[in-house]
Amino acid sequence: MAHHSTRTTRNHGHKRPHSLATIGAVVMLSSCATRGSVAPAADDTTLFVGKIITLDGKGTIAGAVSVDGRGHIVQVGSAEALSAGRSATAKTITLEPGQVLMPGFIDPHLHLLPTLLQSVLGTHNLAPCLPPPYNEASAETCAAHTDLLGALNSMKVATTPDTAKMFVLGMNLDPSRQAFIPKKCGVTVTTDFMKQPKLYVDACVSKDRPVLILDQSGHLAYVNDKAIAAVCKDKKPCTPPDSVTKNGGHWVTDANGNFTGLIEEAAGYAPFLDATEQGILMNTTIPQGSIKEVQEAIQSLRKAGLTTVADGGLSSRSQLDMVKILAENPNFPLRVTGVVTHLAAAAKEKDHVTIEKELQPTGPTCDPKADPQCVLPKWLGAGAIKLWVDGSTQGCTALLEKPYVYNAKGHCPDANEGQGDFKNTQALVAAMRTLWNRGGWRFQLHANGNQANQWAVEALAQLQSEHVNDHRMLLIHNTVGQESVSRAIGELRKGTYALTQTTRAPSVDVRVTHLIGHVAYWGDALSQMLQKDGALGGGDIDPVAFDRRFDIPFSLHSDSMVTPARPLWFVEQAVTRRTWAYPDFKQTYVLGAEHAMTVDEALRAVTIEPARQHELDKWVGSIEPGKVADFVVLGANPLDFDPANHGDPTQISKIAVIRTYVNGQDTSTQN
Repeated sequence: MAHHSTRTTRNHGHKRPHSLATIGAVVMLSSCATRGSVAPAADDTTLFVGKIITLDGKGTIAGAVSVDGRGHIVQVGSAEALSAGRSATAKTITLEPGQVLMPGFIDPHLHLLPTLLQSVLGTHNLAPCLPPPYNEASAETCAAHTDLLGALNSMKVATTPDTAKMFVLGMNLDPSRQAFIPKKCGVTVTTDFMKQPKLYVDACVSKDRPVLILDQSGHLAYVNDKAIAAVCKDKKPCTPPDSVTKNGGHWVTDANGNFTGLIEEAAGYAPFLDATEQGILMNTTIPQGSIKEVQEAIQSLRKAGLTTVADGGLSSRSQLDMVKILAENPNFPLRVTGVVTHLAAAAKEKDHVTIEKELQPTGPTCDPKADPQCVLPKWLGAGAIKLWVDGSTQGCTALLEKPYVYNAKGHCPDANEGQGDFKNTQALVAAMRTLWNRGGWRFQLHANGNQANQWAVEALAQLQSEHVNDHRMLLIHNTVGQESVSRAIGELRKGTYALTQTTRAPSVDVRVTHLIGHVAYWGDALSQMLQKDGALGGGDIDPVAFDRRFDIPFSLHSDSMVTPARPLWFVEQAVTRRTWAYPDFKQTYVLGAEHAMTVDEALRAVTIEPARQHELDKWVGSIEPGKVADFVVLGANPLDFDPANHGDPTQISKIAVIRTYVNGQDTSTQN
């Protein structure tokens, strides 16, 4: 974040001190959170003066915005009009020349706890480096992470009597972009890594301790025999827990029925996470000695211009509690809304006795629209249900259908048409029905493959025909584009989708959000992995042109920890559609030019549209009277970089984020 400053003509009070203990004591601080109505001092208003990009429905560019002491936007207009008659004691913040003020950025889908865990891994973060415009890692790290076995071997693992039974945890290995170079780590055979991951995990990391390596996609993991034994508690023969196969996971075996060490889907590796006792993922604790790294990870989200994030897949009540506690901390610099998995939301029974009641959807504890005294809380509640229809495109587990298939000569030679997390559409409907019929939940369906998206449409149509749910629904990723599938989404939105030859499903307000990093970071890899009508091709990844054609609202997200939560990077990537070939990035090209966004579309895709998708748009997402003052100040106007204005969109990622405001308050003082 650049250390530029806006000019403030009056400053109330003193800057709050930074608190290093705040995040570490997060569990104890929930009672300190701001809740409900807070009465501000009289006359405590602020006028922001400069170029204001409102991103309202009219595309208004204003000269000033006034904010009351509760963080509510009062007026938007010209500096002259809003300055007239103001009290001499009122505060004015004037932007520096060239700066612009916009609605704060919103990431509609990330994973907050894994993002924080990633920050404390050190040498156990195995991610390949990003293309040159976005890379922030050292040359040494990039060199070590170029290939799979080199990345694994870079982990610094020591074994002592005290650590012999402790899991070694790594993250972000990515065989789709990190080349397999055999005969490293003392292994003389040339068996492909994906055929026998445990062989290489033993040789390159440790054969003396249980090891769990999470793939960067979040849909695969790699373990050794020690890890399998730890989960099975040395029981022989070992079989995966029932929860694995029941919930769409898989422990892959070879022709002899032996586990290879490849684990598919979150349900597959959940027992290993339980066994690691790495609390930040599964419990309400932060790893000892990691406060500074966690703080820095949180601050990096703020420095990227984010003011609101959606945690898109809280898989337990304890994870939900921890994210809520973080957000309620008065020094937390972001708003958070939660999305819980259907399994976490369901009632739990033991011996036919309910031990955990069904979760109920929640929102913020007060509403500025209904209560003028309300200061909108940072914890916005958990009002959405998450289900995975399929897995990862680059992880070989997306659910495809003709004209698509995985390339038999590519990274996924045996994947064919991939796989779903459910047996069929009816199994998906059955998993959704109980919570859908409650009527209070939004539903967000992870769907990468074209067939997964078709299943999602069919499930939503059937459920809506059984019981109308007026909430907004979201298809997460919508990666592998097919025009007929997008047409079906558009028809479902309009109420013209055919259930039968004579029956139409009631309309469903379904929208999509794209992980644009699939283009920038994986575009070339996916173009080699996917076949369409018998030819290689990934040109319809993140099919924005189809979205436009069928009037489907779209947003952009990070899926962090999968890609960095950097909204200005999203904007640049969506406008340019540039992709790079790993490992040396010497080849770069535009992938699917017809799907490129305008800068205005991309800005709306990280502000007002994600707010709508999470039903937060009455409070945030644009700068309009009655909403709250969540702002980002940028060092330059992104609209000036639109190719239509003869701008260079490859410079958008270099725009400085000056600061953010939440409820009209500068978040740089919140640590």
